[in-house]
Amino acid sequence: MHPTAGRRLLVSLFLACALVHVRAGELYVSTQGSDLNLGTLTAPLRTLTRAYSLAVPGVTIVVMPGVYTDYQSGWGLHLSKAGTAASPIVLRSQVKGGAVIDGQNASDRNKAIYLDGSYNVIDGFDIKGGPSHGIFIEGNFNQILNCEIHHNGNSGGGQGIYSSQSTRDNRYIGNYIHDNGVPGSNLDHGLYLCGDNEMVINNVLFRNATYGLHIAGYTTVNNMKVYNNVMAYNGKGGIILWMAVSGLEIKNNIIYQNGLYGIDSYDAHGSGVVVDHNLFLGNGAGDHSFAGGGSDYSYTLGTKISGDPLFVNSTSAGFDAHLRAGSAAIHAGLNLSSVFTTDKDGAARPASGAWDIGPYVYTNVVTGPPLMPTLSFEAEAGQIVSPFAVSGGAVSQSSDTVDPSLGGAARYRFNITQAGDYIVRAAVNAPGINSDSFFINIDAEPTDPTMIWDIGITTGTQERVVSWRGNGTFDAPQFNPKVFVFSAGEHTLTVRGREANTLIDRITVEPVSPRPAPPQGFRVLASGP
Repeated sequence: MHPTAGRRLLVSLFLACALVHVRAGELYVSTQGSDLNLGTLTAPLRTLTRAYSLAVPGVTIVVMPGVYTDYQSGWGLHLSKAGTAASPIVLRSQVKGGAVIDGQNASDRNKAIYLDGSYNVIDGFDIKGGPSHGIFIEGNFNQILNCEIHHNGNSGGGQGIYSSQSTRDNRYIGNYIHDNGVPGSNLDHGLYLCGDNEMVINNVLFRNATYGLHIAGYTTVNNMKVYNNVMAYNGKGGIILWMAVSGLEIKNNIIYQNGLYGIDSYDAHGSGVVVDHNLFLGNGAGDHSFAGGGSDYSYTLGTKISGDPLFVNSTSAGFDAHLRAGSAAIHAGLNLSSVFTTDKDGAARPASGAWDIGPYVYTNVVTGPPLMPTLSFEAEAGQIVSPFAVSGGAVSQSSDTVDPSLGGAARYRFNITQAGDYIVRAAVNAPGINSDSFFINIDAEPTDPTMIWDIGITTGTQERVVSWRGNGTFDAPQFNPKVFVFSAGEHTLTVRGREANTLIDRITVEPVSPRPAPPQGFRVLASGP
């Protein structure tokens, strides 16, 4: 056989195998992979670009933890293909928050992700560093789910997510969208949405430069639904309506401590705006302004909830929008189960009766015995004495011991009655960058001295999910949560000191709520006309 013919045969065989695998439904991507691989679990691809080039409707691209920076110059990560309603193209982080799409603020990249395809699902990524936008959408019927979208738009005039006026039927569900744009800017927002029939559900829109949600009717924005979100600490306001609008529903949201109005308007015109069962508190200029800048749209203002939402952490630095007992948001909302059925964590919302307002269902979790006094957590010497708390029916405490031989460490034994994924929370006081980390090990002792679990600087005692910051840059209150996979039976948790003066109040092992599979098309959601 001629050498050239042999090479052609090898290429043909490679492509044939790749196509067979694609039709099987999954492609895998890893920072340890190669784009010459087939994209299997054991032979993953290296880049999202290569995986997406092989994708066809119905394929799921599973992206393993790591930082991904590949892009097409002038576009960003360019997603231009079309799935179908029954068989979307799915890009999913294998571990929620573990796969990072980093635009690196590259001048020739512009966006972290440019999405002009349709019926695509982007699920569970950390998306940052887009110079102008995190995600720029010019396609239809796309879903952005369970992502953390932050620190985009550093060039000014940028957003966490932008959808153009030519788009329709895109969904933004269960995302944490924060710190986008340049502080003090008038043009930078968490969401800047211009399309028709869009849904904004169960999101936390927090600490963005200007507005959490900007609704911009270049051509009339029709039939937008904004349900069960929280907008907090945004520079100017929670929501603003601008230009032509029709048929907007803003319901069951918590709009809290934004710079000016909770809901603002500027030169907005149209009809059919419904604002109902929202909780407003602490917005700088007031709850709402429906006539700002010459606005004259018709609207219905329904029930307005007053009172304190009692977040688990209501501070800007450590904001956690879960609800505490006594929250004014509990059982104060409309039942919207005809549209969606779960909260941001995947917990079921009731099929009948009143709902909790905001992205999270309140759960009254009993966390064990009364707390002991907070004691100093020393880096190299001394014992850590801390109560051990557990939550959820799948975990039960067996016993705990403080082992004097460990030297600056404590060891606890506990039972897992149901195998699954778990996180570890610590109620800590970590006042500075030299006192904000410790070691957590489950069962095995540490073997790699670089495996440090950071908790993030706190103001006083606050709950933090045990996390790893990876690149060493503080860019989120909870970093990238560490998920521990437990079998049923007894396990040992060891806490070791790393830095002096970190204070621990309690430790909680908590089951991770199972994430529902992404909907096939939008059959689980009610669509607009």
